[in-house]
Amino acid sequence: MRSNNLVNMDINELRGWATFMDRAVTASLIATIVAVAALGITTWLSFRFGGAVRAHEQAVFARYQGVEGHSVQLERDVATARAQVSTLEQEVATARERAAALEQQVTAAREQAATIERESSAARERAEAYGQAAREANDRAARADRETAAATAKEQALELNAAEIRQRLAELGEQVRKAAAAGQATKPAESAPEPAAASPDKPSSPIVASLSKYAGTKAAVFVLDQVSDAPAAGAAISTYLSDAGWAPQTWKWTGVAGISGVVVLVKNGSDPATDEAASTLVEQLRASAFSATKGEWPADWRRYRGALDGPQTPDPSEAPIRIVIGMKPR
Repeated sequence: MRSNNLVNMDINELRGWATFMDRAVTASLIATIVAVAALGITTWLSFRFGGAVRAHEQAVFARYQGVEGHSVQLERDVATARAQVSTLEQEVATARERAAALEQQVTAAREQAATIERESSAARERAEAYGQAAREANDRAARADRETAAATAKEQALELNAAEIRQRLAELGEQVRKAAAAGQATKPAESAPEPAAASPDKPSSPIVASLSKYAGTKAAVFVLDQVSDAPAAGAAISTYLSDAGWAPQTWKWTGVAGISGVVVLVKNGSDPATDEAASTLVEQLRASAFSATKGEWPADWRRYRGALDGPQTPDPSEAPIRIVIGMKPR
């Protein structure tokens, strides 16, 4: 039988198999030990690697959370920066508009300065013209003073002669009346004519005679309140104008100073006859020892500084000619 064949193995073979089995068991034991050691090492390494991976994951997650928070903060900062940029753009637009408005104001100021400079130049030219006219007026006033003195002397002589003539005519009339009364007593039928005594009229002044051809002209006389000799000059000029047939009205002007002499002004748009009447008035005032000049009203005809004290009607702006009496009218 087969089992009998196995039992029939040689002792040497058994010993060989026993040695082989011992070696195999030893190898298996070593392999088992190595496997267990490898498994332990692998398990230890697995635990170490797993811990490292978890730590890395936690670090990565923490970094991700930090990055996410930083991203949120960056988004907030970006939104804030965009709002600030929008605000800055609005401020820049406002600043540009202000700069444009300032440029327009500067341009307008430059134009106004140029206009003021032209007006100042024109005012200086008018002042020079007024000064020249004043000097000429002073010269004419001096000549007029001399002529007035001579005319006054002649007028006084004429008045004396006229008084003497009137006295003689009165005496002659009295003698004629006495002779007529005596003739009627002696000859009742006869009648003697009685001559009428005529007295010569007083001659009018040259200024009245020259201004009479402009009779009916309206004039507003402005007398400065702060000037002591202005009222007398205004009264004299108003008397001349009234005697010449003009229609003068007088107002007292307060709150204004710095006007010298007599300034005759003509309303803009007046007819040539009015301008001629104003020029004649200036010439006759100069001839009558007044320091008179002709000028222009510096603003609208209805506007004036200070206050006017005088008649309520007519309005001072209705007259086409204004006569302003300032310091040293004569």
